[in-house]
Amino acid sequence: MNSQLEAIKSPGTDLATDTVSIPTSLLLKMSKAAQAFEAFQDELEDYLLSQDNGFVARMRQARAHHLNGETRALDLLKQELCIE
Repeated sequence: MNSQLEAIKSPGTDLATDTVSIPTSLLLKMSKAAQAFEAFQDELEDYLLSQDNGFVARMRQARAHHLNGETRALDLLKQELCIE
């Protein structure tokens, strides 16, 4: 094996995992790039949703219902949607 690679056995298994040593500066750059990409995805999603007239209409309707006090308890909604 290359001196940069090290085989590590996972506890309780016969599987070995290869690891690679990389400089901290590269790891930090990768982390910043991942954060920037996540922010880009969020903004793109917001933009695309804002261009969807059907979605915007449903959000406006939901907001109007909320302002008029037309709400349901979360437990009832979860039960209705079979969540949890």
